[in-house]
Amino acid sequence: MSAESEHSRWTAAEPERGYIRARLRLLTAGQGGRQNPIRSGYRSHWGFPPDLHPDSHDAPLTLEVVKTLSPGEQAMVRLHPLVPDLWPPVTSGLRLSMYEGARIVGRADVVEVVPPTR
Repeated sequence: MSAESEHSRWTAAEPERGYIRARLRLLTAGQGGRQNPIRSGYRSHWGFPPDLHPDSHDAPLTLEVVKTLSPGEQAMVRLHPLVPDLWPPVTSGLRLSMYEGARIVGRADVVEVVPPTR
């Protein structure tokens, strides 16, 4: 599926599912992060501070303004938890870790949680 269709797919689901808006910074390869950029529809595991929640959970993301996000860059994103009931309470200011396997490849600071409108 193309990045555009993935973006449309997830944004169309926002009224039903809501989303988490965050400022994401991808780590550089030298910091242990990714080598390549990501696009809307990218799916990774999101980890929480250990004292809040010990597990990580899947959530595809959509990029708000840019088409791609390269290592070392930051952008506003929307996280779309696949099983929101498994996530702990998420509030503005919470820092999430973005994982690929066991490796942290990004950090996201939650800006707001947008609830479903339907």
